[in-house]
Amino acid sequence: MKQAHWRRLAMAAVSGLALMLTACGASTAATGKVAPGLNEKVIPLLGGVTTEPNSWFPIVSDSTCTTVNYAVTSLMYVPLVYVNPHDQIQFTHSIASAITVSHNDTVYTVKLNPKWKWSNGTPVTASDAVYSWDIMLAASQPSAPWAYCADGSGGVPTDWKSVVAKNPTTLVITTTKAVNPVWFEYNGIAQIVPIPKAAFDKYGHGNRELSYIAKIQNDPANPAFHVVDGPYQEQSFVNNSQWTMVANSHYSGHVANIKKLLFEYETSTANQWAQMHRGAYATASIPNSFYAQRNELPSYYLRSTQPYSFCFNYMVPNMSPQTPGGMGPIFKQLAVRQAMQMGIDQPAMVKDLLHGLGVVESGPVPVRPATQFYDPHVPTYPYNPAAGRALLEKNGWTMKNGVMTNKQGKKLAFTWVVASGSTTDTNIAQLIKQDWAKEGIDATIREEPFNQVVALTSSQFQVIWWGGGWCYGAEDPTGGALFGTGSVANTGLYSNPTMNRLIAATHAPSTLAQAKARMDAYQVFAAKHLPVLWLPESTGLMVTKEGLHGVTSDYNTLSGYEAYNNWKVGP
Repeated sequence: MKQAHWRRLAMAAVSGLALMLTACGASTAATGKVAPGLNEKVIPLLGGVTTEPNSWFPIVSDSTCTTVNYAVTSLMYVPLVYVNPHDQIQFTHSIASAITVSHNDTVYTVKLNPKWKWSNGTPVTASDAVYSWDIMLAASQPSAPWAYCADGSGGVPTDWKSVVAKNPTTLVITTTKAVNPVWFEYNGIAQIVPIPKAAFDKYGHGNRELSYIAKIQNDPANPAFHVVDGPYQEQSFVNNSQWTMVANSHYSGHVANIKKLLFEYETSTANQWAQMHRGAYATASIPNSFYAQRNELPSYYLRSTQPYSFCFNYMVPNMSPQTPGGMGPIFKQLAVRQAMQMGIDQPAMVKDLLHGLGVVESGPVPVRPATQFYDPHVPTYPYNPAAGRALLEKNGWTMKNGVMTNKQGKKLAFTWVVASGSTTDTNIAQLIKQDWAKEGIDATIREEPFNQVVALTSSQFQVIWWGGGWCYGAEDPTGGALFGTGSVANTGLYSNPTMNRLIAATHAPSTLAQAKARMDAYQVFAAKHLPVLWLPESTGLMVTKEGLHGVTSDYNTLSGYEAYNNWKVGP
């Protein structure tokens, strides 16, 4: 049985990437000049993040599904279809040039634009796309040495019948049944990122090939990773330190003006602030815990609120039978999850800990950025520890020595694993722990580094929060990869037949009105039934050195990726 893990994990500690200067000078106002150190040829980029990539392969496993991995590989590989910030497939940025739907919504013919080339000069072909699908399919099998983290999303693999290269520029995808074309293009086809088959294909696409990929995935010096079709490629990587990307001069799109990007691993937001305080970055997001000191950064002249990514925040109570301490059956009780949610004071977190730079979340469709998917009528559990305690007592729990205990003597006490590195996240966890105590819920917080947190399986944690939640990227937020029974991304092994039915309904062919009604029904049920516990989603305050352009204007709020190749330096 596959263990549930994460895909495209949003990390609250990663509030944007930050440019580090080769030489830094103070610039207090926008004067039309360029800050010393900003150079059009080489601008080292420093991440200021509390984690680092641990997979450079564009198809990530169940334990490497993180935003930093996706962000890095998005610089190296161009997707088959690119979804822009307006939630539209933009073929000028896609390997595909057109998609034709036929045979009662079961055949999808994808034409590839012949302009796209790998960095070694060879064309990107339909066979490269098929190789990508073969790896996805192989990693979705029960016997696979690692699980594809999007197994269960976009109909992978059950709704896919075949993926065939008709010729070098034509890909034909056939589904097992009629599906909603919009859902399938955004959630299914968008998962395919063509991979240079000639560079990687060593053993075919079986388990031996998957084991080989797992062996080299965190070794970007391997020659296979130097054949890319994206705007940048890896130059160097030092574990627990930094990694450097350089412009791909053979990129078929807009070749980067900024030729070198240096990302650096930080152990905490405190270290990130120290770097910002000395003016080390060209652009950065101020950690929320240092918001009060935001005016202590004289070397930055521009301040703007960072756009929200299409993400929402949550923690996961583990409902698996394998949950340590036998807590799985306890967390499966809706009344327990409801009481836990009533003990989470989201408005106070937004006001006092996020300084207003956040929104209360209550369901699986993000409140920000605004999209046609969000239903403003989705119910929210209000913060009310007294009501939470009363609900537990109504359902057979009794307070004993300050901890709720059921008739079998089982205490509502557990270990809560939280990602370390962010002072704000630590403060949020401590606030929740204090409020839960008012209900008789006893949580012991254990902080661990992010990459260790996301590597935990269902037999290794009781409640978990990696400092963020889920980012949809190009997907429609139908939830198929999150809360469906058996989905790899269903971390807490939540299972409910009504949820499965509502998810399946959003995937079926429909009119626009039907699609909206089905999405709303899914959101309302998820908000009430709590497959996870909702937490506020946050953004940050950006600061930028003089002379750097494109930091927010070229940010894709849906994917959460920066178009660094569009950034420019100048007056």
